[in-house]
Amino acid sequence: MHVSYVVALDVGGTTIKGAAFTGSRQVAEVRARTYVTKNEPHEVLNRMLSVIRELTDSVQGLGPLAGVGIGLPGLVNAREGVVHAAANLALNNINVKRWMEEKLDVPCLVQGDARVGAIAEHRLGAGNQVPCMLYVAIGTGVGSGMILNRQLYEGCHGFAGEIGHIVMDPGGRVCACGKRGCLETLVSAPAIVQAYRQMAGSGKQRHSAEAIADRARQGDAAALEVYEAAARALSMALANCCTLVDPAVIVIGGGLSLAGPVLFDPIRRYFSIYALPEVRESVQILPAAFGDRSGVVGASILVTEFVANTAGTSGGGAASVTHEPG
Repeated sequence: MHVSYVVALDVGGTTIKGAAFTGSRQVAEVRARTYVTKNEPHEVLNRMLSVIRELTDSVQGLGPLAGVGIGLPGLVNAREGVVHAAANLALNNINVKRWMEEKLDVPCLVQGDARVGAIAEHRLGAGNQVPCMLYVAIGTGVGSGMILNRQLYEGCHGFAGEIGHIVMDPGGRVCACGKRGCLETLVSAPAIVQAYRQMAGSGKQRHSAEAIADRARQGDAAALEVYEAAARALSMALANCCTLVDPAVIVIGGGLSLAGPVLFDPIRRYFSIYALPEVRESVQILPAAFGDRSGVVGASILVTEFVANTAGTSGGGAASVTHEPG
């Protein structure tokens, strides 16, 4: 018996994570660079399509592709499938849904990358289905997804959750969005690398946020100070968000979250300083259960449930999705 499958993508500023799923079972995985030669719409879209086709080729014996779910950075209108603006990718007013459906001839669901991460962590991960949750994804950029009253909150225009573009320092560095001093210029992986280069005096030597976290764990003073400063800025933003939203849990995911205690210990320490006393005593700050895979898991939930519900209206049954954190 041939079983249909779905493909899920989490598209970041530097990496595309892709996976194929049958129900809750992941059957293939691919990671690729978001662009190789130039950050332009044609290349980014075709890199996404290439990952999808690599996945479909690897599971040819399964059955038909039933649908594709894609998490994308920036201002995303999920209903129309349009990326209006992405600070770190050249996707501006691009209808990704329509483009993919024309190429693949299957339904394509598009949502913000941090929002699909929030779906995964709320439904199946560290959020544990609490009524209100804030999910923050930190990688090339910084984004967030909000669960309010157990529902994903997108805002009136579909632009809610751009925590990375809260202005923290009006005189600070220019952000990819064009403003100065956004949280993203202080906390993202590129910000960590730039700050370490300046502090360690390493010039143009190649670094990664992961390698700097390793150095921090080994006691490197510059690396520790860089993560301390990033945690301080993030904690201030999180405390301000909690004043407005009052979540039960803050879940932090994305590649930078893999730094572990190097990041989370100072976050919790500074959060206790900046948050209202009642807030710091009631809000948990947790690492994402799915690590840097929350986005791809959430995108798979999005498309799997769409396909099941569509089949249900035709007399089929709806499948449940129960991924296990890796």
